[in-house]
Formats: sequence, structure tokens, C-alpha cells
Amino acid sequence: MSVSGPKYCGNADTAGTYVLGALPEDEAYAFELHLSGCARCQRDIHQLSSAADALGSAVPMMAAPPELGDRIRSIVRAEAELLQAAGPAADRPEAKARAGRFSLRPRFAVASTLAAGALCGLAVGAIVLGGGGGTPRTRTISAQVFQPGVARDVSATLDVTGDHGTLNVSHFPAPPAGKVYEVWRVVGKRYVPTDALFSVNTQGNGTTPVPGSLRGVHEILVTAEPLGGSLAPTSKPIIAADTET
Repeated sequence: MSVSGPKYCGNADTAGTYVLGALPEDEAYAFELHLSGCARCQRDIHQLSSAADALGSAVPMMAAPPELGDRIRSIVRAEAELLQAAGPAADRPEAKARAGRFSLRPRFAVASTLAAGALCGLAVGAIVLGGGGGTPRTRTISAQVFQPGVARDVSATLDVTGDHGTLNVSHFPAPPAGKVYEVWRVVGKRYVPTDALFSVNTQGNGTTPVPGSLRGVHEILVTAEPLGGSLAPTSKPIIAADTET
């Protein structure tokens, strides 16, 4: 016995998949033909569409990290370059005229585009406006100076932003002839060399970023090494900054 009418429809279970845009093209087309004459499925589509539209507003807003904005912008730039290389017609959908087609998918496509735009806006807004704490703060660590005979106003600091640091020295003596200052990272009991080699200007001021992440690094040291740097310290440290303070 066949059952038809608004109380029962053999395609009722397909409505949810259709709303989510998960039906293959041929099945979606067949369902749309059925949808044009089925009041039950039309009602189901309307109810499911309302629920799907409410999902976005049910998600709590969170500040996006700065890295997300960089990734989104790089993806947008890459896709723009591809479209430009492919020509002006690359982003135009193929026209498929189907008489009497009853389609709700364009609305979902627009909703998806708006959601993607909102995500981009959230990420960029978080970066520009600070994102409610999304931008790491910089803390300054006062380093110890062990160089004998230096001026009283000599100082060394380590500015830490997130997992990265920058070393600054003021009124510091120039390295001995034939030598350069080298930055070391202390991990456990190991002195890990870096390619941060620096000197100072005539006022004794100098600055250098500390290569790599400070995660797991207990201390930043500076020694005077031969030009070109060393793989192991050849002299005692003259600056020490405790990253765990």
C-alpha cells in the first residue's frame, strides 16, 4: 500500500542532507524536482533552514589569535593571484538552466560566504583592536651584567613578547679587538649557540633579537667570542637574563 500526502513522504529523510548541501548534484536535482510539489518536504526544509541559520549565533564569540588573521590574508592573496592568472571568467559559475527548478541552495551559498567574511572580520578586528587580549604583551627582564670595569649606568634588558625576545644593552663597552658578542640560549644545562652576533655603537648601545622560541629556555647569556661566533663558549658570560623571572 502506498502512502502519500503531507503526513508521509519517502524523501523526508533527505531534507536534512539537502539543507546542509551534502547531497550529490544529481540527487539534489531530483530532490528539488520532488520538492516543488511536496508540501511536507517544503515545510521540513523551512524548519531545518531556520535551525541551521541559528547555529552561527549559538557559537560563543572568541578573540582570534593574530596568526589566524595572517593565515586568512595569505589564503585570500593566493586565491586572488590564481583568479587573476586564470582570467576574468574564472570565478563565474557554469550556467545550468533547469526549467521549473526549485532551489534553496543559493541562499545557503550566500550564508556561507557571509560566515567566511565574518570570520575574516573577526580575525582582522582582533589584530587591529587588540582582540580583547589577543595581542601578546611585552615584559622587560633586567639582566645581570658581569663585565668588570664598566660604567655605573651600564644596563642590559631582555624584552619578551609571547615566546620571543629582544636583547638591549646601554652604555656597554665594545667587544675586545677581534671579538664579537654572541647570544646563547640555556636549555637545561646546555648552552645552545645562536646566530645573534652583535656589537655596540659609539654610545655603547646595541640591540639584537634572540633567534627562536623562548619556550623551554631558562636563561639568555652573552659572551665575547671570536669573529663569526663559536659553537661552545670560550669565555665566561658577561650578561645573564633569567627568562623564568
